[in-house]
Amino acid sequence: MPRFFKLKKLKLFSENKFGKYALYALGEILLVVVGILIALQINNWNEGKKQERLLAGIFQNVSYDLERDTLLMNVAIAYYDIREKDSNKLLNDEFTREDFNTCATCPSMITSYFPLTINNKGYLQLKDFYNDSKKRDSLTVDVVQFYTAFSAIMDELGGEVKSNTIQNLEHWRDNYPWFSKIVSGKEDDRFQEYMLTDQDFKNRVAYYNTIACKNYLQLLKAYKANAVVLLQKIDERNAEN
Repeated sequence: MPRFFKLKKLKLFSENKFGKYALYALGEILLVVVGILIALQINNWNEGKKQERLLAGIFQNVSYDLERDTLLMNVAIAYYDIREKDSNKLLNDEFTREDFNTCATCPSMITSYFPLTINNKGYLQLKDFYNDSKKRDSLTVDVVQFYTAFSAIMDELGGEVKSNTIQNLEHWRDNYPWFSKIVSGKEDDRFQEYMLTDQDFKNRVAYYNTIACKNYLQLLKAYKANAVVLLQKIDERNAEN
């Protein structure tokens, strides 16, 4: 306490002016309380700004992840689009022997897949922030719901496509003598005959078309469309700040 205030208190007390002393003491207490409240307000303001900067950085990471994902989705979608087109032609009996000779995807149509992993570093950071913070702004909720909706089902369907292609390879390996030549990049008339006439191949194409093209491909397109919307919302949020 400043020396001036101490002397003032002693003077009032020594002059038996207790009422004025009590009023003076009350004023001191109020000043201390007001000082504490101001300090707390400043601290809360600083903490709020700190949280805002942290959240802005997390949204930037989410934006980076979504940008990489949309580029990756473009490649994956193109990969499965052409396989959907060729598998539909095959299932509709539109392929001739000459078409098979020029079909680049046919030999590996049911034995290859596009490896895909979603970038989710920003989402995991946001999820932790979301769980720790009492605030629930709409953009945070949108991002968390987006990843919650897509992550599990994309892993599940992507895993099924991968598993199916491996099973097809194993089936060829264990049942057809031309397998070693085909995987070595050599031609074998028996393999072309298998693709043209064997119902086993057609059945496997039908299953691949169902899981990879009618389901997984559509999911990739939906992921990309929703990711673009989220990117726009994050950009608008950054522009406001």
